[in-house]
Amino acid sequence: MAMASRNILEQIHGAYRLMGEKARYRPAAPSDGMGSIVVPESELNLEQECREYAERWWAEEDKHSFFVGCCNFATRPATIFAIEAARCMCGGSDGNRNALKLLELAVKDLQAAMEKDKN
Repeated sequence: MAMASRNILEQIHGAYRLMGEKARYRPAAPSDGMGSIVVPESELNLEQECREYAERWWAEEDKHSFFVGCCNFATRPATIFAIEAARCMCGGSDGNRNALKLLELAVKDLQAAMEKDKN
């Protein structure tokens, strides 16, 4: 793995912290494999999670290969839109307009799938 700059690791670290604070999503925390954290919050170490996540993210980015998982049928279109938006953003600022449109489609489609799930 190429050595990540301190700025990059700090950027990823900050993104992880924000996911935890705003979305209550902590993918580096011990989980049941389905997104549920399996230990009490008091036993979690956010700084360690941030560090491990940043190192893992950078390793995947450095290899140009990210694991996403298998799509859920109901949310496959939203997943496709979100992944393609990420690809657009990786292409630089020229892709940002398309990325935003794709993310809007993803949100709309995900909301529709969630609404259908309620019924």
